[in-house]
Amino acid sequence: MKHKSHADVDRRLARIVGHLEGIRRMIDEEKPCVAILQQLKAVIAAMESARRLVLKDHVHHCLSDAIEKKSAASAVEEIEAILSQIL
Repeated sequence: MKHKSHADVDRRLARIVGHLEGIRRMIDEEKPCVAILQQLKAVIAAMESARRLVLKDHVHHCLSDAIEKKSAASAVEEIEAILSQIL
């Protein structure tokens, strides 16, 4: 099932890949470790942002659908699955 956030997440991931390629160039060019660490921190933050977007979309669509169409036990299983992925 395609979610409305998928296009945005895909764009974010493409930027992250580009950023990682830049970091690899920095390593090849022997840039200072502190600069590389700073860029890695930026990539981690971007990944977390993409993860939050997917999670929010999942809660608003998949989880709400499970609550509406399935039993309470199914909704609880869905919440447990979400928590196991983010914790």
